[in-house]
Amino acid sequence: MVVGFAHCRAAARAVRAAPHGREAVRVVRSRSVLGLVRSRGPLSVLLWVAAAEGRLVWRGPDSFALLERPPASPAPATRGGLKLGALRIVDRHWDLLLLVVPPTLGLLVVAAAALVPGLHEALSPPAVLWLAVVAVSYVSVLMLGRLTHDSAWLRRTLGRRPPDLDEIAAFSYPGWNWSVPLCHHVTPEPGQRLIEQAADRMTDLVGRDARHETERRGIETDRVRVREVLVFLTRGITTDAMRSTVDATLAQPFGPGSRVALRLPSGPVQDYRTAPQAGGGFFALWVGVVLIVVPLLAFLVASWESQACGAGTCPGRPADYPTALEWLAWRLLLTNAPGVEPATATASAYGWLTSLLGIMTVPVAWVSARLAIARHEKSLTVFDELRRSLMNTRVLLLTVTPTERDAVLRTVNRVTGRPPERSFVGNLAIYELGEIGRTTLAMVQCARQSAGAPGGGQATATEAIDRWRPDLVIMVGICYGLRDDWTPPHRLTDVVVATTVYDLDHRIQYDDRAELLGDRVSPSSSLVARLQAASIDFTDAKVHFGLMLSSRTLVDSAALRDQLKRDHSRALCGEMEAQGLYAAAADAKVPWIVVKAISDWGVDRDVHYEPVDAAANAAAFVLHAIDIGAFAAKPEAI
Repeated sequence: MVVGFAHCRAAARAVRAAPHGREAVRVVRSRSVLGLVRSRGPLSVLLWVAAAEGRLVWRGPDSFALLERPPASPAPATRGGLKLGALRIVDRHWDLLLLVVPPTLGLLVVAAAALVPGLHEALSPPAVLWLAVVAVSYVSVLMLGRLTHDSAWLRRTLGRRPPDLDEIAAFSYPGWNWSVPLCHHVTPEPGQRLIEQAADRMTDLVGRDARHETERRGIETDRVRVREVLVFLTRGITTDAMRSTVDATLAQPFGPGSRVALRLPSGPVQDYRTAPQAGGGFFALWVGVVLIVVPLLAFLVASWESQACGAGTCPGRPADYPTALEWLAWRLLLTNAPGVEPATATASAYGWLTSLLGIMTVPVAWVSARLAIARHEKSLTVFDELRRSLMNTRVLLLTVTPTERDAVLRTVNRVTGRPPERSFVGNLAIYELGEIGRTTLAMVQCARQSAGAPGGGQATATEAIDRWRPDLVIMVGICYGLRDDWTPPHRLTDVVVATTVYDLDHRIQYDDRAELLGDRVSPSSSLVARLQAASIDFTDAKVHFGLMLSSRTLVDSAALRDQLKRDHSRALCGEMEAQGLYAAAADAKVPWIVVKAISDWGVDRDVHYEPVDAAANAAAFVLHAIDIGAFAAKPEAI
């Protein structure tokens, strides 16, 4: 659907009529640095420009979201011609237009009155003087508004009560992240869909920009992985119901009800957009205004002084343009140029107006410098807070059988209360399980049992690690036990954590013996230590730590089981996929560990076989460790 200007006007009216509409408008059209005017153009213009650029997620005037690019990522050229270009200037530079256009028009009229004979006769000198005074006074009032605005900001920043961190975040996060400053949703449909559409649209726009840039540089890319964080400014949400939806579904680094909520990327977050270096940008704007106003005034002063002189010479008076410009430059310093003094009252009045500009330059420079320092320091603080809030450990759970998969899904659902989101990438079905214990969870199920077959443990782990980029991988499932004869004996559904995995498949078979050549590897000691700590208060089942055998052979033989017990007297259990996980994780340099529960004894499965309860215990132990924050800090890569 093409969103026209009439749709945008209707949407603007709907926003203003919403319960929090006025507050939302103040967010999307915040106060400019001038204090007295808004930084953005009228809301209908703002929405129309966003629609033309593809940043308006539109479901109708009662359900839409406005996306904003970070200033460091300017919009690419968009079709729309002169009309779109003009409206984009109105939208983006509304405060600058209000600062420059009215006084410039007034001064141009004054200049025209001095140059055009007919107009000069029509306008009396007092009228021309008052027009010039009004133009300069208009600029001065806006500058005073700027000083008042910044003084209030400094009082809040440096006063007894510094601004809350989420208040700073609402100001600084959109500086280097995509954001949603306006979200309006009053339809009966769930607002979650609008949030996801906004995230999808952002992903499309970022990917489109990346592809355009790479094509422009003559580079081909197989795929673009978007890692942007979408910042929702909650004060820009117009209804209580939508604010509750955002609180329930998005990450809130500063707690419920804060000014920002984050929609984290489904892909890995390994790098961050750096905070922009704040500078005294408005001081440069002020200097630019002075450089425009003073030359115009010099032209007028020279005209008035030369007319007062008549046909004679005017020594010591600013009667020509260079001398008038020099005299006004000295007036910025509150003095006359050496040997130059005006004779007319009009020129003297303009000299004092110029001195007022010079006087105001000092506090403007001071406020701009203080503001630059404060913004820089706060942006670094907020950026560190952003890193901490986003640096969730990414944990990939790897399962094999449907029983193992379902056990993980049931256990996660009991903790989060939400069903998983499924995505299909390459050969994988990835289950996004959400956030628990400062970790972001996902699960992948191997297409078949065994380590080396297509869709087996190694192939699945390799592709899942490459596509989802986890910080660690945990294989969760069931195994056969070997130590039912120990004292105390292991029992069915006990949990086993591998401290060592021994590959039994790589071997040399002689006539009378077999020589095992497989790797005997250990997972990250950090992961083992964290799971040992988590086992202290896990009460659903016993947790054992030790050697785990791995072979592609499915064991249901008393003879083979007895041989394994004789040959590996310290082995606790055996399974089929751990060697494949190790091979994939070692190549990718990702920490890994295997947690499985005993479902049988490798024999008599028709009598002793409890896969459902065993898988449930393994999943429960892993989720218990995650929930208590065992993996909140990332382990060292191997």
